Amino acid sequence: DGTREDLIEHAERSEVSPSKLVNRYVKEGLRMDNHPAIMFKTTPLGRRAAILASRPGLQVIDIIGTWQAERQDVAATARYVHTSEDDVRAVLRYYADYKDEIDQDLKAHLEAQENYKRVLGRREARTRRRVASA
Repeated sequence: DGTREDLIEHAERSEVSPSKLVNRYVKEGLRMDNHPAIMFKTTPLGRRAAILASRPGLQVIDIIGTWQAERQDVAATARYVHTSEDDVRAVLRYYADYKDEIDQDLKAHLEAQENYKRVLGRREARTRRRVASA
């Protein structure tokens, strides 16, 4: 029915083997069956879990990071990220099942943000020096 051909074409475009792609789909599909509010999306740092319902671009790590910063207050987290408390609770259920993985993704995300801030700071300093010497 063309599924095999579609898989092979998609694998080639994604630069991954068809078997790895099938494994990813099975893993993500099982997780989405167990956590219907969760979907997966490709980010610059790889595949990440995200909210399916109200804010499809909002990643699980965004909500967990905010929840931790808000002292694990569901209502405050929902207000901050502009989503429902039900979405936050759905993410927390997902987090309970995959805590180590999400903590690792959150750490990598925060490290990438810090690196970006350092690079930006260096560029701004160079620009100030150029302006000052001109």
